[in-house]
Amino acid sequence: EEAAAVGMDMVLHLRDVVFTRPGANGKTIGELKAQADAAARHGVYIAGITRMERPLPVLDGTALHHGDVITLQGAASDVDRAAKLLGYEIAPSDKTDFVYLGLGILLGLLVGLITARVGGIPLTLGSGGGALLSGLVFGWLRAKHPTFGAMPSAAGQILKDFGLAAFVACVGLSSGAQAWTTLQQSGAAIFVLGLVVTLVPLVLTLLFGRYVLRYDNAAILAGALSGSRSANPAFGAVLDKAGNSVPTVPFAITYAMANVLLTILGPLVVGLV
Repeated sequence: EEAAAVGMDMVLHLRDVVFTRPGANGKTIGELKAQADAAARHGVYIAGITRMERPLPVLDGTALHHGDVITLQGAASDVDRAAKLLGYEIAPSDKTDFVYLGLGILLGLLVGLITARVGGIPLTLGSGGGALLSGLVFGWLRAKHPTFGAMPSAAGQILKDFGLAAFVACVGLSSGAQAWTTLQQSGAAIFVLGLVVTLVPLVLTLLFGRYVLRYDNAAILAGALSGSRSANPAFGAVLDKAGNSVPTVPFAITYAMANVLLTILGPLVVGLV
């Protein structure tokens, strides 16, 4: 026997396609296969499906929604034909969309400058809260429409690591001299009191969330805790350990509440003391 030479030199291609086919939103893979003719399905295989950057099982019963990213595999001509039927192709790129990134940062800073007065007390999200809110919105837009706002995962990771390191370094440099002066004046007792004030509320909140509110998801609880303390470095570490964006929502909620309560109760506590 001798193997046929036809097709031995075929090159398979992988293409990411955004699912936007009109009238097909919510239909399963099996239903779409049944509706498509043999010529449209010829030589094309689904290698993967993601929704909001999360993988979905490639099964006939999996429902597809507009905005899902389908990875097609096959010959170039077959993949191009199927891509046109399903939606539009995402051009592969290892470049960062700095226009989208810069616009998100700018709008976040502008939102952080907005101040609302309640009973004469100024309330604001601040630059950190504004950037966080903007990041949530722009990240959601990118997940729903992945044709713009590209940022390679390596570029995003280096920004996270560098931002966290720079934040810690700036805080240390700005408060180091004052901390040394305080240590000389008050001794080690001031640091012991600071340790107690920092840890006791955090531990009590942790126990309350775990045993009273019944938070079983460690990522959600850790995100809420870091937000309640307005601890951006802690939030960065939580995101790194979680490996996903689950802690973002509880962090955003408790971060905003903590800043509002701090603004309201701060002058009150100072006045009482």
